[in-house]
Amino acid sequence: MRLSRWLPPVLGVAVFLVTLLGLGMIVGDWTSRNLEMRALVNAVEDSEAAMQWTDDQIQQIVQESGANGKLTDAQQEKAWDALSEAAYAGEFAITAAGDVVAGVTVLPWHGDIVRAQDAYLAHNEAWQRYMKAAVDDPALLFKPQPDINSTFDAAQPLMERAVPIPHLFNLKARVDAIFAPQPGTDASTGTPGQEVAFLSAAPALTSARVAT
Repeated sequence: MRLSRWLPPVLGVAVFLVTLLGLGMIVGDWTSRNLEMRALVNAVEDSEAAMQWTDDQIQQIVQESGANGKLTDAQQEKAWDALSEAAYAGEFAITAAGDVVAGVTVLPWHGDIVRAQDAYLAHNEAWQRYMKAAVDDPALLFKPQPDINSTFDAAQPLMERAVPIPHLFNLKARVDAIFAPQPGTDASTGTPGQEVAFLSAAPALTSARVAT
């Protein structure tokens, strides 16, 4: 009789504890997702900043080189050397940023975040290859880079899907900002993933070295 009298409250307490534990696990997992995604978005923003910095350095060289019209052979050679050095610096900065992206720790069962991380890494690595090739042949800076654009486009939906619901740290707006079209971008020829588009900026520089 005593056992039957105590059984309902004991079962009630057990159910309450199990429910509380389950709720705690759900909240803990949601918090982990937000923290992981914040780390990933931080790293991606830094990677995009490294790419933008590289763009800016190359853009400045091209604009300065093309500002005075036709260049002498010596001026052209100096410009190409400067572009090679900028590509080298860009490769270093973008590679370092990519290492940070790769180093973001994600729990293995958070597959959506893992896929977003892998997809963005593919984009960063495409930039690394681009800069590495441009060190030896700066003329590549003036040619379309479909791998850069395609990997950027592929990363966008995966990054968007990886944002937890509900999210913390303004994650959705930050991801939207990463993939927002840049002013002056021609959707038919490029995306924010390849912002290097200098061919028309310096015809005096490019005409001597860029093959069609």
